Amino acid sequence: MVATARTAAEVWDGWLEMWNEDPQSAHKIIGAEYRLHLPTAGATIDPDTIRDAASMADWVSGFTGKFEGLRYETDFGPVVDGELAVCRWFGTATCLGRTGWPSDVPGKRITWVGVDILRIVDGLIVEAWTQGAETDEKPRSAA
Repeated sequence: MVATARTAAEVWDGWLEMWNEDPQSAHKIIGAEYRLHLPTAGATIDPDTIRDAASMADWVSGFTGKFEGLRYETDFGPVVDGELAVCRWFGTATCLGRTGWPSDVPGKRITWVGVDILRIVDGLIVEAWTQGAETDEKPRSAA
């Protein structure tokens, strides 16, 4: 099945629910066979260890627990091309000093911008590419 704009939007909403509210939501949106791609620089885990909804939920829970008030919002998207849905996002949080990143100073407010590419088959994410970086840029909604 090719992802439609509506299907991609619903899946993206589930992706944000997983990251913002309930990591266990991964079980509603991640396919049985799943592959995660992360850039090697700054990755907090080996993406080859994330192969299904349970391992994705565990990673999301662990990652979000390293920050206070971590919240992601959509800047634009999803833009759909066949099975692929692309979204640009912003994330904000207060650092707790738990990541080992040089910029992770306890109490520091941080903003990331990134792009996620989701490959959606039969309404489930079977592959995801995610990349983000710290930024001073503001979301278009704040401009």
